[in-house]
Amino acid sequence: MLFALLAHPALAHLTPNSEIRLRFEPGVMRADVLIPEAEYRFATGRPANDLANLRGYIPAHTTATAPDGRRWAVALSELRVESAPGGPDIIATLTYTPPAGAPDRRLTLGWDAVIREADSHFALVSVSGDLAKGVGEGNDLLGSFTAGQRTLAIDRGAASHGALLLGAFRLGARHILEGHDHLLFLLALLLPAPLIAAGGRWGAVRPMRDTLRALAWIVTAFTIGHSTTLILAALFGARLPTAPVEAGIALSVLVSAIHAMHPLFPGRERFVAFGFGLVHGLAFATVISGFGATVLARGTAILGFNLGIEAVQLALVLLLLPALVVGSRTRYYRPARLALAGFTALAALAWLIERVSATPNAVAAAFAKVLPPLGVALVALSLAIAILTRFRLPVKPIERSGEA
Repeated sequence: MLFALLAHPALAHLTPNSEIRLRFEPGVMRADVLIPEAEYRFATGRPANDLANLRGYIPAHTTATAPDGRRWAVALSELRVESAPGGPDIIATLTYTPPAGAPDRRLTLGWDAVIREADSHFALVSVSGDLAKGVGEGNDLLGSFTAGQRTLAIDRGAASHGALLLGAFRLGARHILEGHDHLLFLLALLLPAPLIAAGGRWGAVRPMRDTLRALAWIVTAFTIGHSTTLILAALFGARLPTAPVEAGIALSVLVSAIHAMHPLFPGRERFVAFGFGLVHGLAFATVISGFGATVLARGTAILGFNLGIEAVQLALVLLLLPALVVGSRTRYYRPARLALAGFTALAALAWLIERVSATPNAVAAAFAKVLPPLGVALVALSLAIAILTRFRLPVKPIERSGEA
């Protein structure tokens, strides 16, 4: 019975150990810390909602030491208690700054929060961000802190701005590939690009040159929009709360999907792409916001991250170009356009409801599973069209003025 009573706090959380995820940035190291509230309360006898005590407790139980023995400065930059399926978690972010002249990637990290009071507790340590070493958003396990091991020697090796640029490029490319809402927004704006609006409907097919010009304007305007807020947020701290930004992105996808079915702003797609691009840029900025301690480091990360985004966007447009240009001149484009736009609208609506209500829903989760294979299918279809037109198979112009 005694063992059962003592085990109760641990059972309240699915993973009763603490987690420390390090992010290495030029001139600074950050640690995202998770401590199960039940473990903290069991070890200290204090409630986690006593944030004033926590603000002193967490920084006092960690150290960072340079190879020459000098201490790094430690500051608590974020602290909150967050609900979780197995019980509340204490979430904190610590910023470690090396002393002048000390390396920023070689140190001895010390940690004994909760461990000092509870011998059975342990804290896993991993690197979740080190662009110079190719670690973007994954985890690179370094070790653990236990009652008998409260220090950990860390050496991430040398890093150059070139490596940082390449790492940020990879992160940007992966982020946009995994950002289904960003890609669907761009796709929905591209769908009607080969068509001319007439009488409140999508009608005749644009000449090839005009279609290419329209596509170039849309992609360029979206790039300028998200690059502007990405730079403002990452360099100057301009930002909005995450919830309205994510809801705004879902709304942008919904509006562009409706426009792909029925013209809402014909001829002004570039301005809409720019305006909504500003919102998308705020979401991009959360990935590398505040990256590095110097303007040069942050500028390098922003440049690489943005180049990665643009490379994927350009590749997407080039891969879908045959389907857009050639497909729009066939009888199949209208039903395909309406089906894709309708699918995008439903996905956007599910995301919007989920983000406004802050409650996950099964529909949004289902769309997340369907979108990757659908994207592969679209690219395969576009390439098939490109091959067929290479052999000059006949196509029939379909969408004429007066059709939906």
